[in-house]
Amino acid sequence: MALPQRLSTFRSSFQFKLLLRFTLFAAVITAVCVTLFVIYQIKEDKRHVSEQLRLEARSLANSVRLPLYAENLELLDWYAQETLRLPKIRCVEIVGGNGKVQVRVPPLPTAPGGELIVAAAQVRTLPPHFSQEPSLQGEGDLVGEVRLYRSTEDLWQAGRRLAWFSCVLAVACWLLVSFSCYLLLRRVTASFNSLMRGLQNVHGGDYVSRIAVTSDDEPGRASASVNELAESLRQREEENRRLHRELMASMDFEIASKRQLVTINTDLEKEISERTRAQQELKNLVEQLPLGIIWSDDEGGIEYLNAFIAERIGYSDTRRVDEWLCRVCPDAGYRERVLLQRRAAIEGWEREQLVTFYEVKALCSDGSQRHLSCSNQRSGSRTVDIIIDLTDRELLQQQIVRNQKLESIGVLAGGIAHNFNNALTGVLGYISFAKKYLDQSHRAHSLLLHAERATLRAAGFANQLLSFAKGGTPIRKAVPVARLVEDSVQLATSGSNVTAVIELPPDLPPVYVDDGQMRQAFNCICINAVQAMPEGGVLTVSGKSVGSAQEGLPAPLCGSYVELSFRDQGCGIREEDKSNIFTPYFTTKAELGTGLGLATVHSIITRHDGAITFDTTLGDGTTFTLYLPVFRSKGQSAPSGATPLPAATVAGREILVMDDEEMIRNLAVQVLSSQGYRVTVCGSGEEAALLYGEAYRLGTPYIAAILDLTVANGSGGKEAARRILALDPEARLIVSSGYSDDEVMQHYRDYGFCAASPKPYDADKLLRLLQELEQRREGEGDLALGDLTQ
Repeated sequence: MALPQRLSTFRSSFQFKLLLRFTLFAAVITAVCVTLFVIYQIKEDKRHVSEQLRLEARSLANSVRLPLYAENLELLDWYAQETLRLPKIRCVEIVGGNGKVQVRVPPLPTAPGGELIVAAAQVRTLPPHFSQEPSLQGEGDLVGEVRLYRSTEDLWQAGRRLAWFSCVLAVACWLLVSFSCYLLLRRVTASFNSLMRGLQNVHGGDYVSRIAVTSDDEPGRASASVNELAESLRQREEENRRLHRELMASMDFEIASKRQLVTINTDLEKEISERTRAQQELKNLVEQLPLGIIWSDDEGGIEYLNAFIAERIGYSDTRRVDEWLCRVCPDAGYRERVLLQRRAAIEGWEREQLVTFYEVKALCSDGSQRHLSCSNQRSGSRTVDIIIDLTDRELLQQQIVRNQKLESIGVLAGGIAHNFNNALTGVLGYISFAKKYLDQSHRAHSLLLHAERATLRAAGFANQLLSFAKGGTPIRKAVPVARLVEDSVQLATSGSNVTAVIELPPDLPPVYVDDGQMRQAFNCICINAVQAMPEGGVLTVSGKSVGSAQEGLPAPLCGSYVELSFRDQGCGIREEDKSNIFTPYFTTKAELGTGLGLATVHSIITRHDGAITFDTTLGDGTTFTLYLPVFRSKGQSAPSGATPLPAATVAGREILVMDDEEMIRNLAVQVLSSQGYRVTVCGSGEEAALLYGEAYRLGTPYIAAILDLTVANGSGGKEAARRILALDPEARLIVSSGYSDDEVMQHYRDYGFCAASPKPYDADKLLRLLQELEQRREGEGDLALGDLTQ
């Protein structure tokens, strides 16, 4: 055996463990004894030296009594010098009775090798009857005191020598004890080793070898028992071999006789597998059906209900049909009518009549209501309830009808709002122009100011009507939902006693919407919620991601959407008002509402390919649920703005105004002419392009052209701009329209315009626009007039 292996075996042996414990114990005992002995010897040496120094101090005190009493310093110094000759004395001090040091030889030193030992003795006069008895020496008067200082350097040197010698002796003793323990343990564990070798042989299957028994102690008796066990195992092994031969012969016979049974079992397993697969396929088919299936026995116990029932209606934990109907139809009278219709349907099936359907208004486990169409069939000893959910179909039909109504009203509303804005442009323009001729102190000035404010308010209604009717093409991009919701909720609840709770998960994906239009929709819903809670309450906004795969979307949506729910604690919506809440001009707030808020929200959400639903309970609040499409990185990106056009060279103060309203043209002539502009007006895009081309060829181009976007019976500003820019790419064109939400008005630079002026606008803002155009330098950015009409 190699030396490393032998060492490893020895370290894991019982002998090594005992030896290690004995040697460690001996080392600890030896170290403790040596340490205690050295400490005790050092303390004894120090005590002996201190006692000797005290006696020397007492002798010096007796010698200097008379010189100290006579204050003979010379004699005292001599005594001190003589005492200093004693071994290891570092300093001698003689102190008078008044505490003054009379002699100190030499100055008090610092011991280089350790501390100093100090011994003091008082010097007293002899008593009247002089006696040599030590007990009578302290009865005289105090004359002074003697102090002796001795170093301990010799004591430390003696201690170190003692410690070194003790350690050497302790190590020698420890080695002797350890070697003796090794020899003793080697002899003691020899029998144990022999026993272990025998056990290893038995464990390895050697039942023939025997352990030599050399003693009658415990290991010897254990060795004898192991030998008996080995003999017993040998006999049992021989018996097992015989039985094994007999068993193998029996097994060969059994295998030969059962081969036919195995073949039969294989065929039977195939048949069972095919039947099980067919049942599983049938179950999967039933699970995927877009209708509910409930199987029940003759006693009414439910044996199976599919996933459609569990997801749409709930109560999958019920065990009986009557219990399930009790939860679906909590009203006892209505439930009794449903049971009668169910029994009639079962009896009609048994008489082989046509399948009878009956309708049920079901209360789902989540508190919602669903409209179900039910029928029943018998299959053997089972009754099958077939349930069709008509809720989504009805909602889809209602949504189609509502969209058709909104579309027809929207076309009419868009035309009215456009014409209304054109008319308001003339009214607002003439009012602002009239104010210029009146001093602010004039009585009519305040009246004109009120009229101007009323006109601007009317313009706001017209813009809201436009947003409902057309709303403009959404400029869609990826927008975080949380930011839109927080801004809208904060704006609506500011200054009110309504508490807002926003529960949006942090991983909610961004939505693909128009930021501005969606803010308008959220603001409208939040303001309605605040107005529904005049006494205060909680507005809760929650959201989650849903998809068509989860069947959580209203028809006909399909794909990935973000579901936002705005839940208030208001008065709710009456049953007779539910069908009209998205109808334009319908409002229950006669003094505050215009009836366009929710209609505008519905229009905006629909234009974004989303959906809006609501759920309300009278007296318990309303929940509006919005479904907004999720942003996808491919194929969805916000259109980028066009590069700003460079400023044109100003050649004069000629202005071209194109508008199909004569009142607006007259207003432009009066307002601009009063400021020194030379105004040319026309009523169509063709005329505008011809007039601009003629002036450009004559070398006197217009410094600006104000073009109406929409012209009746003719080309509008968009076509006129295209023709003018083809002639003069540096032309300064301003687009104006009553459709403030039109795509051209929102992104005028994409169509070649350098500014936009939504109608209605007043004289001051129109003049400020033209003045800023004149002050533009080449290379600066474009001018946007969206803020001039607010």
